[in-house]
Amino acid sequence: MNKWYSQDSFTPLANNEIHIWLNYLNVHEARIKHLYPLLSAAEKERSERFKFYKHRKAFIASHGFMHRVLAYYINTPENEIDFSYTDRGKPSIIESQNKHNIQFNLSHSNNIAMLAVCKKYAVGIDVEYANKKNDWSGISKRFFTENEQQLLFSLAAEKQRDAFFQIWTRKEAHMKVTGKGLSLSPAQFEVSVPPSAAEFKGYVNNTDNTLYNMQDIFLPDMFKHYFSCLSADFNFEKVTQFIHS
Repeated sequence: MNKWYSQDSFTPLANNEIHIWLNYLNVHEARIKHLYPLLSAAEKERSERFKFYKHRKAFIASHGFMHRVLAYYINTPENEIDFSYTDRGKPSIIESQNKHNIQFNLSHSNNIAMLAVCKKYAVGIDVEYANKKNDWSGISKRFFTENEQQLLFSLAAEKQRDAFFQIWTRKEAHMKVTGKGLSLSPAQFEVSVPPSAAEFKGYVNNTDNTLYNMQDIFLPDMFKHYFSCLSADFNFEKVTQFIHS
């Protein structure tokens, strides 16, 4: 059952649960002016580095959304939430504000932002807009393993493009949950290929036995051209999905 709840239906986060938040990015000037003050000093500085204004607005809108949601979990005003960063740039809430060890991950594509939230464990989420101009065939040949390519191109031709985006979001979600980001090549590990459910299949030439669980996230029908996947390094038992306005 693919149930999405309104933000008014927010319930406390259980230890074995992941919350997924979906937001349609409003990048109108009035909205951007409202959200910008919520950002931390580091986020504001980063927003100024975007070459194109449309990318700056998307950054402000998605990070403003993130601040508003995280405030539900850590009892801190939206505009006071601050972050520390790993060497590879992955953020976490500063320790003094995070007594419940809230972990999160943000993704945005085109007009959509998604945020995954859990306790204690690492989490990664990816959302991708299925751009018709995307050279998905060429990308798959460059970044997918031989086995993934074989399974993908054995599908009926009309199913291959959607399957590509499902595979890609599975890979991105895994790269994000590890905290390695782009330093981990998508070709260094395998994920399942549709119609199989999302699953981390393991590393190529690597015996890392870390547990990773995946789940495809299916967006409401109005966002049918988007694909999303969740990954976490624990055996989560429940995923609850909210729409944030």
